[in-house]
This record gives sequence, structure tokens and C-alpha cells, in this order.
Amino acid sequence: MGLDVCGRLRSFDLNQEPECDRDTFIEESGGSIGGHEDEEADELVGAIGVDDVMKLTFDTEEEAGEFYNLYAKLSGFGIRKSNAKRDADGISRFRKWVCCCEGYRNEKWFNYEDRKREAKPITRTGCGACFRVKYDIESVKYVVTRFIMEHNHPLASEASVQHIRSHRKVSDAEYAQAKSLKLVGARICQIMKHFVIKAGGYSNVGFCIKDLYNRMDEERRKDIFNGDAEGALGFLAAKKDADDMFFYKYHVDNEGRLARLFWADSKSRADFSVFGDVLVFDTTYKTNKYRKPLVVLAGVNNHLNSTVFGCALLSDERIETYEWVLSTFVEAMKGRKPVAVMTDGDSAMRRAIKNLLPDACHRLCSWHLHRNARSNIRCEEFNNRFYNLMARKCSTLEFEDRWARLVNECGVVENEWVKKLYRRRRLWAEAYLRGHFFAGMRSTQRCEKMNAFLNEYLNEKMRLYEFVRSFDLAIAWLRHTESKAVHTSENTKPVLTTILPELEGSAAEVFTRNVFFMVRKHLNRQELLISEGWSEDGGSRTYYYSKYGGHEISWRVDYDRSTEKLICSCMKFESKGIPCAHMFRVMVVEGMNRIPEACISKRWTKGVHCTNNGMKAFVADEQLTQMARYGTLKSSCNTMCYYASYMDDAFNDLQQMFDKHSVDLKEKWIDRGYGGDGFAMDSRVRNDRSRRTFGLLDPRVSRSKGDHKHAEAKKKRKCGHCRCEMQRLKEMVWLCMEVAAVTTDRLQSNTGFRDCVLLCIGGVKSIQGC
Repeated sequence: MGLDVCGRLRSFDLNQEPECDRDTFIEESGGSIGGHEDEEADELVGAIGVDDVMKLTFDTEEEAGEFYNLYAKLSGFGIRKSNAKRDADGISRFRKWVCCCEGYRNEKWFNYEDRKREAKPITRTGCGACFRVKYDIESVKYVVTRFIMEHNHPLASEASVQHIRSHRKVSDAEYAQAKSLKLVGARICQIMKHFVIKAGGYSNVGFCIKDLYNRMDEERRKDIFNGDAEGALGFLAAKKDADDMFFYKYHVDNEGRLARLFWADSKSRADFSVFGDVLVFDTTYKTNKYRKPLVVLAGVNNHLNSTVFGCALLSDERIETYEWVLSTFVEAMKGRKPVAVMTDGDSAMRRAIKNLLPDACHRLCSWHLHRNARSNIRCEEFNNRFYNLMARKCSTLEFEDRWARLVNECGVVENEWVKKLYRRRRLWAEAYLRGHFFAGMRSTQRCEKMNAFLNEYLNEKMRLYEFVRSFDLAIAWLRHTESKAVHTSENTKPVLTTILPELEGSAAEVFTRNVFFMVRKHLNRQELLISEGWSEDGGSRTYYYSKYGGHEISWRVDYDRSTEKLICSCMKFESKGIPCAHMFRVMVVEGMNRIPEACISKRWTKGVHCTNNGMKAFVADEQLTQMARYGTLKSSCNTMCYYASYMDDAFNDLQQMFDKHSVDLKEKWIDRGYGGDGFAMDSRVRNDRSRRTFGLLDPRVSRSKGDHKHAEAKKKRKCGHCRCEMQRLKEMVWLCMEVAAVTTDRLQSNTGFRDCVLLCIGGVKSIQGC
């Protein structure tokens, strides 16, 4: 027979029917968590006598404690555990609970002389109320052996009972909901307001905001009980156990502290096997308590969406640190290296790429270059013309000519920053980078946008364990939002709008939706091309085209009839992987009704993600699965609870149904070994970490580049003659004047010494106004 205690799935058994039977107890108490709901609760408590309680039996010690706590809440007092005894097998032989006012305060606290604050109020009155159960071997149950109802102090009122400690508790279900809200960025004070609104008032919540803070902190401390670094690595190790293709690696400094950390899951590794030809390398800051720079290694997939290949936390931004990141990244990707890398121009990052990825084409971010130009060159004409020249598709000779005219006309020929920029022209000028594949990217803005998204989940107060958990959740949400583009591309067809429906339809069938829109623009532009003639050599033809109204520029397209291969002098296919307008013009002239296979880059096609080079398919995180189920069930109950809240009978029926199923589900939950935590994944991670340690200390706080807030104090200026600090100008002047009085001739003859004294006097006058 079950009893709903405080709405949290408590139950106990009766041998005989007491004066107030249990069904009446359930129906009249209503499983409320609000204490004295009405006068009937007082009558209910008064109807229970000592003889009724002495007849009760309980299956577990916890059930007995829950019953007495419910009785105490309805009566208006609190309880706490007293003495107990357990056998060798850990079975509790007896347990005693007493009133919270039992006993007396120790005399030494009354005679404490060196008191710095007001003493706490006296709460112990020597109350003798208690409840004791004993384990009966024959019935395999706990029987009541002692129950004293009388108190020697006033009982708490209906409004005060909610503040008693034994009646304030954040349940596992409430903690699970609070943790879900915390992971998406809600603050604890906001979470508390959510519980208050849902419960209909502070008195109905069952705990205060301090209890919620304590429970969240308690669970966090369980996660990092071996240390913050140990907790983070324990979480990654548990991910590795659940996903064979999950990869992580860390580096320890001389003090045994965690210095560097890299990780990539199976989805990231599978994506790199297909889309790893271009790598965007960027660093972001202010994401964790230790101020460790976060390196995000990203790229672009076949839907033109950003994809994360891996990430790393660093202790500094030196060359050897970036080399460790790149070597670990190549190791995680089974030795495969990208063919092109894009960075923001950091010198240490650039040298590490040159050492570890010598065959990769390195490109600097155009946005960062333009921003640096605006800060170093105060000439608007130069900045505008430089940005246009940087993106201009021309020959190297034309670039050199335009650059010479630019620096001469803007008068920056001798500028050191401009000279340094020119020496690195092969890293940013389109004239030199033409023909190298960069998937259409010219800047690291994809990483910048991703960093802005991650900052919604991460902050500079996060510990390492919280950081890896939140980062994992952020990436999962990012992939979920991007899955909409995959669904739209694979399950819909775009509307054909050009005058070449055969070629356009062929592109729509092959390319993903977003790439198709890019291809269609070039298909439309082929109408603006004018033929400048053609020539034939065996099985190959060469076409020459110019743009309508712009005959100064012409393009050459070589077409091999046997292989249907097209090569254009604009090199758009080599740079972006899509056919250009000149190729489409040749297709029209040759009468093609489909795009040749040689003009289709596989990385932009539909279904390319199905081929992952033997990589294991992505395994969903068990914790995320549990959280998704939890959210789905809560959403499903919302509608039912809304309508039931208007009707008394529907409310009671639904409440009883919840009580019944909650008891059954909790028994299954415990039997399957999920323990007492709100998340199954958390319980398993903690059990795993209790067996496994890494022997690491928490990392030191790092100092990143440009960190002026935490920079060391500047050296104090001193006088060049007397070496006094400039902040003590008055004393320095008097010292210098004393020396000058002794050697007047020196003051007249030594110009430098005289200037020092005058400078000090001027400093005193300017600061003190004297």
C-alpha cells in the first residue's frame, strides 16, 4: 500500500487498519508539499495516535524516515537522524529520529569570551519526541519500537514550517530540471523564480534559493572531487568509453599541472575525412576560469555550414604550443593533413603551420588584414584600394603594377608596416592564391561567428569540468540546428528559374541546396559572355570568351571531348570547386544537357557524408539522450496538466496517477543501478572516475596575448641621477636640490643634472599645483 509523502514517492505498509486509514490519509493530505493546506490537515494529524503508528511496518529505513518527516511537517516540527546500528553486511539494525529541538547547546558556547559576532539563536530545548524502528529478521521489515508524540516547545505555524531544515530539500527531479536550465545559460536566481511560478508561490516550492545553491554546488563538487582537471579528463574518458572513435590527449607541465588539452569526437573525425581539405584555425578567449585560450579547428561542409573538427585548450600561444596542437590534430585524424589552412595572421601560429604542414597552402584572413590596415595606415584611400586589390582576380604581373601605383600615390612607400605586408603578399593576395582550393572562404569569419555562438554557453568564470560539459552541449546544439539544412536539401527540390532547365536540373540533383544556388548564379552569367573564337587540336577544343561590354579581359576554356573535362583560365573550379560561367557556356555550345562528372566536386554533392572512410558512425551522447527524453516527457505533460488544473476531479485523478507511476518508475530506476543522481550519465561518469585517476593538478591561470587587465604592473619611472621613483617627486626634488647646494658649480656646469632638477620641479608643480 503506497503513501504519497510530500509529492516525492514515499510509501509504507500497515498490518492493521488504524483509526485513520491510509487511503483517507492520501486523499486528505493530497501529497501536498505546502505543509498545513487547511484545517483538515490538523484534524488528520490529531486523528493519528501512538497505537496506530506502532502498528506500521516499512520495507526500508528510508521509507520510515519519509513517513516521520511527513508527519513532522503536518504537525509543525522538524526532525533529524539520531543514533543507528549496522551489521557487517551494512544492513541497518535500528534507526532513531528525534525532534530538531532535542538536546541542549554545549555550555562552552555560552561562555565563549572571544566572541566577534552575535551568538546564534537557541534552538535546542531538550525535546523528547522521537521515532525509532528496528529491523525484524522474520518479516524482513522495519517495525516501530518507539514513538513519542509530546513536545516541550511550541510547534511551527503553517507559514513557518517551510523554513525548517528537514522540510527543505531539492529533489532529484527538481535538480535535473535545474541542471538542464543551468546548462542553457540560466542563472540560479532565474531558475528559482521558475520553480516559484510553477509551484504557485514560495511556500509551495519546498526549498529556498540557498538550498538550490547548495545542491548545485554539492553536485559540482562531486563532479570534481579529485580536482577540476581530473573531473574534466574523467568526463572525456567516459565519452571515450561510450564512443570508440572519441579522441582526447593532454600535456602536463613540470609541476604536474594540466597545460594543454585536445579532444575530437567521432562526428568531427568523420567530417574531417570528407571535408578536411580546408582548415580554419582560430583562437578565442574568456571562455574559462583559467583564461586558457580556446583553439577551434573548423571547416565547411557540403551544405556550406561550419563544422568543428576539433578543439584545444592551451596554456600559452608560443610556437611549440601550436605545434603540439597541430601534431595532435594530425594524429587524431589518422595522419591526414589539410591542403589549405586559414588563420588570422598570428606569427607563432604561422610558423607552426610552416613547420608541421609545409605542403598546405596558408592564407591570411582578409578581414583581419583590412582591420590592421585601418589601424596602421590613416589613409582611407589606401585602405579602400588595398581591400579591392587583395580580392582582385588578376595575374601576378598586374598585381605588382597596381601595388606599385597604390603605395606611390598614397605616399606609403617607406612605411614599415606596408613593407612587411608586401613581403607576405603570397599569403593574402588573390593573384597569388588563385587556383588553390579554399572552399570559397577568404576570412576566418566562420570561426568568429562560431565563437560568438559558443560565448552564449561559455564564460570566464567556468571551471574546466564545467567548460568541457558546456562546450559539448554547445556543439551538439550547433549540429542540431544545422541538421535543418541537411533535411531541406535532401528532402526538397528547388524551383528551376533559368532558360536552361536541363543543366539547372542536373545541378539541382547533384549539388546540395546552398551550393546549387551558387552554381545557378554562374549558369545565369553565361548569357553575358561573347565568343572570341575557338580552335581545335585533335580531340580537344579551346574556346575564347570575353564579357559583354568588357573586351579587355578574356578567358580561355580547354575542352577534352573524350573525358568531358573542362579547364578554365579563371580557375574558379580549382578555387571553389564549382563550374564557372565560362564552363557553362561551353556546355551550352557543345549541346550538353547535364554537368560532366569531371566538373563536379564530390565534397559539394548530396550524400557525401555517407562515405566516412571507415570511421565509426556518430554515437549520440547518453546524457544528451536522457536530457532530450526528460524534456520531451515534460512537454508532453504540459497540455494534460493545463486542462486538469481547471477541474478538481481531474486534478485529483491525475495526481494519483502520477503518484502511482512515480513509485513504480523509481523502483525500476534504483534496481537498474542509476543511483541517487538526476542523470544516469552523471552517475556512471562518477563511478568511472572513482576507479580512475590521472594524477593531475589543476592548471594555472594563463595569460594570453593582449591581456592588459591582468598584465604585470609597469616598472616605476626613476630619476636618471638620484634613482628616486617619480611618484615621490617632492622628496626627489629636495634630494637633488641638496646635492646642488653642496656643489653649486656642478649645477651650473652639468646641463643634464640641471635639466633633471628642473624636470622634477616641473613635475611637482604640475601635480601638486605649487
